[in-house]
Amino acid sequence: MQHEIATPLADRSPTIVVVENLVKRFGGFTALNDVNLTVAKREKIVLCGPSGSGKSTLIRCINHIEKHDGGRIVVDGVELTDRMADINGVRSEVGMVFQSFNLFPHLSVVENCMLAPMKVRGLSRPEARERAMDLLRKVRIHSQADKYPAQLSGGQQQRVAIARALCMQPKIMLFDEPTSALDPEMVKEVLDTMVQLAAEGMTMVCVTHEMGFAREVADRVVFMDQGSIVEEADPETFFRAPRTQRAKGFLNQIIH
Repeated sequence: MQHEIATPLADRSPTIVVVENLVKRFGGFTALNDVNLTVAKREKIVLCGPSGSGKSTLIRCINHIEKHDGGRIVVDGVELTDRMADINGVRSEVGMVFQSFNLFPHLSVVENCMLAPMKVRGLSRPEARERAMDLLRKVRIHSQADKYPAQLSGGQQQRVAIARALCMQPKIMLFDEPTSALDPEMVKEVLDTMVQLAAEGMTMVCVTHEMGFAREVADRVVFMDQGSIVEEADPETFFRAPRTQRAKGFLNQIIH
Protein backbone atom coordinates (compact mmCIF):
# COMPACT_ATOMS: atom_id res chain seq x y z
CA MET A 1 0.00 0.00 0.00
CA GLN A 2 1.49 3.35 -1.03
CA HIS A 3 1.58 5.75 1.89
CA GLU A 4 0.84 9.44 1.51
CA ILE A 5 2.90 11.66 3.77
CA ALA A 6 0.77 13.30 6.44
CA THR A 7 -0.18 16.91 5.87
CA PRO A 8 0.12 19.47 8.69
CA LEU A 9 -2.73 19.50 11.17
CA ALA A 10 -3.80 22.94 10.02
CA ASP A 11 -4.61 21.48 6.62
CA ARG A 12 -6.41 18.42 7.96
CA SER A 13 -9.74 17.68 9.56
CA PRO A 14 -10.57 19.34 12.90
CA THR A 15 -8.68 18.20 15.96
CA ILE A 16 -10.52 15.61 18.06
CA VAL A 17 -7.94 14.94 20.82
CA VAL A 18 -5.72 17.51 22.54
CA VAL A 19 -3.19 16.47 25.17
CA GLU A 20 -1.32 19.35 26.81
CA ASN A 21 1.57 19.14 29.30
CA LEU A 22 0.27 15.78 30.55
CA VAL A 23 1.77 14.35 33.73
CA LYS A 24 0.95 10.96 35.24
CA ARG A 25 2.61 9.52 38.33
CA PHE A 26 2.38 6.15 40.01
CA GLY A 27 3.65 6.87 43.54
CA GLY A 28 7.14 8.26 43.13
CA PHE A 29 7.44 7.12 39.51
CA THR A 30 6.62 9.59 36.74
CA ALA A 31 5.07 7.58 33.90
CA LEU A 32 4.26 10.59 31.70
CA ASN A 33 6.23 13.82 31.85
CA ASP A 34 4.95 16.93 30.03
CA VAL A 35 3.42 15.05 27.08
CA ASN A 36 1.82 17.07 24.26
CA LEU A 37 -0.12 15.45 21.43
CA THR A 38 -2.94 16.35 19.05
CA VAL A 39 -5.00 13.97 16.95
CA ALA A 40 -7.05 15.17 13.98
CA LYS A 41 -10.29 13.52 12.91
CA ARG A 42 -9.59 10.59 10.56
CA GLU A 43 -5.90 10.63 11.51
CA LYS A 44 -4.10 7.38 12.28
CA ILE A 45 -1.34 7.62 14.88
CA VAL A 46 0.94 4.77 15.93
CA LEU A 47 2.62 5.07 19.34
CA CYS A 48 5.79 3.05 19.61
CA GLY A 49 8.79 2.80 21.91
CA PRO A 50 10.41 0.46 24.41
CA SER A 51 8.45 -1.21 27.21
CA GLY A 52 7.73 1.19 30.04
CA SER A 53 7.96 4.29 27.85
CA GLY A 54 4.43 5.44 28.71
CA LYS A 55 2.56 4.50 25.51
CA SER A 56 -0.21 2.48 27.13
CA THR A 57 -0.49 4.93 30.03
CA LEU A 58 -1.05 7.75 27.53
CA ILE A 59 -3.99 6.12 25.78
CA ARG A 60 -5.43 4.94 29.10
CA CYS A 61 -5.37 8.58 30.23
CA ILE A 62 -7.13 9.64 27.01
CA ASN A 63 -9.96 7.25 27.94
CA HIS A 64 -9.66 8.26 31.63
CA ILE A 65 -9.01 4.69 32.71
CA GLU A 66 -6.05 6.33 34.42
CA LYS A 67 -6.50 9.76 36.01
CA HIS A 68 -3.80 12.24 35.05
CA ASP A 69 -1.97 14.28 37.68
CA GLY A 70 -1.20 17.37 35.64
CA GLY A 71 -1.93 19.03 32.32
CA ARG A 72 -5.17 18.63 30.43
CA ILE A 73 -6.90 16.30 27.97
CA VAL A 74 -9.71 17.39 25.66
CA VAL A 75 -11.61 14.77 23.66
CA ASP A 76 -14.10 15.95 21.04
CA GLY A 77 -14.38 19.33 22.74
CA VAL A 78 -14.90 17.94 26.25
CA GLU A 79 -12.15 18.38 28.84
CA LEU A 80 -11.62 15.33 31.01
CA THR A 81 -12.20 16.19 34.64
CA ASP A 82 -13.21 14.15 37.67
CA ARG A 83 -16.88 14.74 36.93
CA MET A 84 -18.41 11.38 36.12
CA ALA A 85 -20.80 12.84 33.54
CA ASP A 86 -17.87 14.15 31.50
CA ILE A 87 -15.95 10.90 31.79
CA ASN A 88 -18.89 8.72 30.77
CA GLY A 89 -19.76 11.06 27.92
CA VAL A 90 -16.24 10.83 26.52
CA ARG A 91 -16.00 7.07 27.01
CA SER A 92 -19.20 6.55 25.03
CA GLU A 93 -17.48 8.21 22.04
CA VAL A 94 -14.12 6.44 22.42
CA GLY A 95 -13.69 2.76 21.60
CA MET A 96 -10.91 0.87 23.40
CA VAL A 97 -9.34 -2.46 22.48
CA PHE A 98 -6.97 -3.98 25.03
CA GLN A 99 -4.19 -6.58 24.95
CA SER A 100 -6.49 -9.02 26.72
CA PHE A 101 -9.86 -9.27 25.05
CA ASN A 102 -11.97 -8.47 28.14
CA LEU A 103 -15.07 -10.18 26.73
CA PHE A 104 -17.80 -11.27 29.13
CA PRO A 105 -17.36 -15.06 29.33
CA HIS A 106 -21.01 -15.73 30.26
CA LEU A 107 -22.37 -13.90 27.19
CA SER A 108 -22.34 -15.10 23.61
CA VAL A 109 -20.35 -13.20 20.99
CA VAL A 110 -23.40 -11.31 19.74
CA GLU A 111 -24.60 -10.57 23.29
CA ASN A 112 -21.16 -9.12 24.13
CA CYS A 113 -21.65 -6.71 21.24
CA MET A 114 -25.28 -5.87 22.07
CA LEU A 115 -24.86 -5.00 25.74
CA ALA A 116 -23.40 -1.47 25.63
CA PRO A 117 -25.60 -0.14 22.80
CA MET A 118 -28.66 -1.26 24.75
CA LYS A 119 -27.47 0.07 28.13
CA VAL A 120 -25.77 3.30 26.99
CA ARG A 121 -27.32 4.19 23.63
CA GLY A 122 -30.81 2.95 24.46
CA LEU A 123 -31.15 0.63 21.46
CA SER A 124 -33.87 -1.99 21.54
CA ARG A 125 -32.77 -5.61 21.59
CA PRO A 126 -33.62 -6.16 17.88
CA GLU A 127 -31.81 -2.93 16.92
CA ALA A 128 -28.77 -3.88 18.98
CA ARG A 129 -28.67 -7.37 17.47
CA GLU A 130 -28.90 -6.01 13.93
CA ARG A 131 -26.05 -3.58 14.56
CA ALA A 132 -23.97 -6.28 16.25
CA MET A 133 -24.43 -8.72 13.38
CA ASP A 134 -23.53 -6.04 10.83
CA LEU A 135 -20.27 -5.35 12.63
CA LEU A 136 -19.49 -9.02 13.24
CA ARG A 137 -19.79 -9.42 9.46
CA LYS A 138 -17.46 -6.48 9.02
CA VAL A 139 -14.76 -8.23 11.07
CA ARG A 140 -15.59 -11.57 9.39
CA ILE A 141 -16.70 -13.42 12.50
CA HIS A 142 -20.51 -13.40 12.18
CA SER A 143 -20.62 -17.18 11.79
CA GLN A 144 -19.46 -17.44 15.43
CA ALA A 145 -22.12 -15.07 16.78
CA ASP A 146 -23.85 -17.56 19.07
CA LYS A 147 -20.67 -19.09 20.47
CA TYR A 148 -19.08 -18.08 23.76
CA PRO A 149 -15.65 -16.41 23.98
CA ALA A 150 -13.96 -19.54 25.36
CA GLN A 151 -14.93 -21.38 22.17
CA LEU A 152 -12.97 -18.96 19.97
CA SER A 153 -9.29 -18.54 19.15
CA GLY A 154 -7.42 -15.52 20.45
CA GLY A 155 -7.52 -13.82 17.06
CA GLN A 156 -11.26 -14.39 16.81
CA GLN A 157 -11.81 -13.02 20.33
CA GLN A 158 -9.84 -9.88 19.50
CA ARG A 159 -11.93 -9.31 16.37
CA VAL A 160 -15.05 -9.66 18.52
CA ALA A 161 -13.56 -7.07 20.90
CA ILE A 162 -13.08 -4.70 17.94
CA ALA A 163 -16.66 -5.30 16.76
CA ARG A 164 -17.95 -4.71 20.30
CA ALA A 165 -16.17 -1.34 20.45
CA LEU A 166 -17.49 -0.40 17.00
CA CYS A 167 -21.06 -1.16 18.06
CA MET A 168 -20.99 2.05 20.09
CA GLN A 169 -20.25 3.96 16.86
CA PRO A 170 -17.23 5.68 18.44
CA LYS A 171 -15.58 8.77 17.00
CA ILE A 172 -12.12 7.45 17.84
CA MET A 173 -10.62 4.00 18.44
CA LEU A 174 -7.75 3.37 20.86
CA PHE A 175 -5.76 0.15 20.53
CA ASP A 176 -3.41 -0.96 23.33
CA GLU A 177 -1.07 -3.55 21.77
CA PRO A 178 -4.02 -5.53 20.40
CA THR A 179 -1.85 -8.29 18.92
CA SER A 180 0.69 -8.77 21.73
CA ALA A 181 -1.24 -11.60 23.41
CA LEU A 182 -1.83 -13.49 20.16
CA ASP A 183 0.00 -16.41 18.59
CA PRO A 184 1.92 -15.25 15.49
CA GLU A 185 -0.47 -16.91 13.04
CA MET A 186 -3.40 -14.97 14.52
CA VAL A 187 -1.78 -11.53 14.32
CA LYS A 188 -2.51 -10.97 10.63
CA GLU A 189 -6.28 -11.44 10.92
CA VAL A 190 -6.47 -8.73 13.60
CA LEU A 191 -4.14 -6.35 11.74
CA ASP A 192 -6.17 -6.86 8.55
CA THR A 193 -9.28 -5.75 10.44
CA MET A 194 -7.46 -2.66 11.71
CA VAL A 195 -6.16 -1.84 8.21
CA GLN A 196 -9.74 -2.03 6.93
CA LEU A 197 -10.93 0.35 9.67
CA ALA A 198 -8.16 2.78 8.81
CA ALA A 199 -9.06 2.69 5.12
CA GLU A 200 -12.65 3.56 6.01
CA GLY A 201 -11.52 6.73 7.79
CA MET A 202 -11.71 5.78 11.47
CA THR A 203 -9.66 8.01 13.77
CA MET A 204 -7.18 5.66 15.45
CA VAL A 205 -4.44 5.80 18.06
CA CYS A 206 -2.59 2.50 18.22
CA VAL A 207 0.08 1.30 20.61
CA THR A 208 1.86 -1.45 18.70
CA HIS A 209 5.22 -2.98 17.86
CA GLU A 210 3.90 -4.08 14.45
CA MET A 211 6.05 -1.79 12.34
CA GLY A 212 4.69 -3.13 9.05
CA PHE A 213 1.26 -1.95 10.17
CA ALA A 214 2.72 1.44 11.11
CA ARG A 215 4.33 1.83 7.67
CA GLU A 216 1.11 0.92 5.90
CA VAL A 217 -1.52 2.74 7.93
CA ALA A 218 -0.08 5.55 10.07
CA ASP A 219 -0.25 9.21 9.20
CA ARG A 220 2.20 9.82 12.05
CA VAL A 221 4.50 7.63 14.10
CA VAL A 222 5.04 8.94 17.64
CA PHE A 223 8.10 7.51 19.41
CA MET A 224 8.09 7.59 23.20
CA ASP A 225 10.80 6.87 25.74
CA GLN A 226 10.94 7.34 29.52
CA GLY A 227 7.52 8.99 29.67
CA SER A 228 8.12 11.59 26.98
CA ILE A 229 7.52 11.99 23.27
CA VAL A 230 11.00 11.94 21.78
CA GLU A 231 10.20 12.08 18.09
CA GLU A 232 7.25 12.14 15.71
CA ALA A 233 7.15 12.04 11.93
CA ASP A 234 5.36 10.51 8.98
CA PRO A 235 6.27 6.81 8.58
CA GLU A 236 8.56 7.29 5.57
CA THR A 237 10.68 9.83 7.44
CA PHE A 238 10.62 7.96 10.76
CA PHE A 239 11.74 4.63 9.33
CA ARG A 240 14.17 6.01 6.76
CA ALA A 241 15.81 8.77 8.76
CA PRO A 242 14.97 8.87 12.49
CA ARG A 243 16.44 12.00 14.06
CA THR A 244 17.33 10.76 17.54
CA GLN A 245 19.74 8.08 18.69
CA ARG A 246 17.03 6.60 20.92
CA ALA A 247 14.70 6.09 17.95
CA LYS A 248 17.54 4.66 15.84
CA GLY A 249 18.42 2.20 18.60
CA PHE A 250 14.80 1.12 18.99
CA LEU A 251 14.35 0.54 15.25
CA ASN A 252 17.61 -1.41 15.06
CA GLN A 253 16.31 -3.74 17.76
CA ILE A 254 12.89 -4.46 16.27
CA ILE A 255 13.56 -4.33 12.51
CA HIS A 256 15.81 -7.06 11.22
